Amino acid sequence: MLNKSSALPGTARLKAILEDPDTILQIEKPTEKMQLAAVQKKPELIGHLPFATEKVQLSAVITSAESIFLIHNPSPTACFVAMEGILGLSLFPGRTVLEAAKELVLQMQKDKAGERSSTAAIEKFMKEVEPFKN
Repeated sequence: MLNKSSALPGTARLKAILEDPDTILQIEKPTEKMQLAAVQKKPELIGHLPFATEKVQLSAVITSAESIFLIHNPSPTACFVAMEGILGLSLFPGRTVLEAAKELVLQMQKDKAGERSSTAAIEKFMKEVEPFKN
């Protein structure tokens, strides 16, 4: 494991991340490319990247939809992609659906923190998006 990852040149840091995605945790300001490499190999690292771009968020949720619950401020699009994957839906990604997906993810995060069931939130989401199913 590298102790001074931030002192390495960019390409060496990227190579280190490709070999061991946890290396990103030692880099003070990882580039988007470094973040993408890390979350593609280990999507749960998204929880340690508070300023992940939407592209990085999408990469994480495409690899593992459940990683959406680790994202500090998930984008509506990342929420949408994750909910389609988790709930097995095919939806039209209009504004209403994107907003409903983000609301559902945020509610599910709260429910999980409070050790409550998210059944009601999921049922509400399903009713809201019914007209938008493909």
